[in-house]
Formats: sequence, C-alpha cells, structure tokens
Amino acid sequence: MNTKTKQGQFEVIDSFAIRRRNEFYLIGQLKEGTVQEKWFIHIPFNKSFSMTVRITAMEDVEISSDQHAYKLLVVAADHETIDLLLGLKIGSEFLDITMEGAD
Repeated sequence: MNTKTKQGQFEVIDSFAIRRRNEFYLIGQLKEGTVQEKWFIHIPFNKSFSMTVRITAMEDVEISSDQHAYKLLVVAADHETIDLLLGLKIGSEFLDITMEGAD
C-alpha cells in the first residue's frame, strides 16, 4: 500500500456480521489520523496482499462494562464477502484507512 494515501490507523477489537442486513462490522478505536464514511479500510491476508472494503457508515458505541468510547465501522457486504471476512477472524489488530481502494 502506498503510505502517502494512509489517512489513519484503526485498532480493531473485534468484528461481526448481521447477515439479514448484509453488513459487516468492525468495532475498535481510531489510533491515529482520521476516518470518514466512503473511505476504505485495508484488510491484510499477509504482508504483501490485502483487500479493501468501503466504510458505508460509522457509529459511536459505548459498552456498559467499559469506560472507553469505541467506533463501529459498517461495511456493506454480500453473503460471500461476509463469509470471507468472518473467516479472517478480524480482531486484535491494526488496519490502515485510506481514501482510495476498490469495492
């Protein structure tokens, strides 16, 4: 990835899907930079290969047992993409955010 286009870094705590809505969710905290709807989050398969998914919505989340505020990034996805993303077990990792990517 071209680091010049990196706008931020998101620490994913966990991820999940709601299939009925065709949405995949990443919950975590923005560690640096900024994030906006319509931007992309990079999900690595290994050190040299990753996929990008478009952020379709963002929400602020509060958890009753935790004092931290979290961000929930929402990604629109079909059933095959949801299967892939769930299979990657995205959590406890840092993901880059960029303005460019491929849907």
